[in-house]
Amino acid sequence: MEAHMKKDIITRHKLFVTDIEKEQAFIDSYREKGYKLVGLSPFTYKYVFKKCDDAFIPHVRIDYRIFNKIEEYQDYVTFFGDAGWKHIRGSKYSGVQYFEQTNADITEELFSDKQSYAELYRRIYRFSMYNIVVWVCLFVATINSYDIRLLLRPKELFLTPGLWDSSGIKFVFGFLFELPFVILRNGGPFIALIFLIVFIVCTIKAKIKEKKYMQKV
Repeated sequence: MEAHMKKDIITRHKLFVTDIEKEQAFIDSYREKGYKLVGLSPFTYKYVFKKCDDAFIPHVRIDYRIFNKIEEYQDYVTFFGDAGWKHIRGSKYSGVQYFEQTNADITEELFSDKQSYAELYRRIYRFSMYNIVVWVCLFVATINSYDIRLLLRPKELFLTPGLWDSSGIKFVFGFLFELPFVILRNGGPFIALIFLIVFIVCTIKAKIKEKKYMQKV
C-alpha cells in the first residue's frame, strides 16, 4: 500500500479482492475528508483523490457486469444515468463498473435491496469459476511441456554462451539482460498457478458474500 500527496491531490494504491463494500468504504473515507475521486485504475489499484470545496461531493458505487453486446452495455449505462448515476469507469468487458451520484437528491446506494448485492456477488462467482477452468487448463498445458528438473539446474535456464564464466559488470549485465527472457520462456506454469490461486480466492470470497446477502433477503 502506498500513498503520495501533492498539494490538493492524494494518490493511493490499494488492492481489494472481491470486496465491493470495503472498496466503496475506502472511497467514502476520503469523501468524508472533502476529497473527490477523480481518477482510478483497477488494474494498477490506483485511486486519485482531489480536494473539493463543493458542498456536494458525490458518492461512488460499484457494480460488476460483463456484456456480450455493446447495445446491452449502452442500455445499462443509460439506465443508471437516468436514475442519477453517472458511469465514470468500466467497459463492456471490464466487469467492474464505477458510478457516481449526479446530485445530492439521489440515494447514496446503487442498489436498494440485499437481493441485488447477492446477485452482484453471484456474477463475480460465476466469472471467477470460469477463469479457474481456463487457468487450470493453461497450468496443465504448460506444466506438461516444462522440464521441472531445470529448477534443480537453474544455470541451464540461461542460454547466453559463457555467462557463468564471466564476472563483474559483464556478468551482472548479461544476467539482468537475459533474466526477463528466462522468465518468459519458463514462467508459464508459475504465472498460471498464481492466477489460478487468485481466482480460487475470488470464488470462495464471492460465494461467502452471496450467501451472506441471501440470508438477509
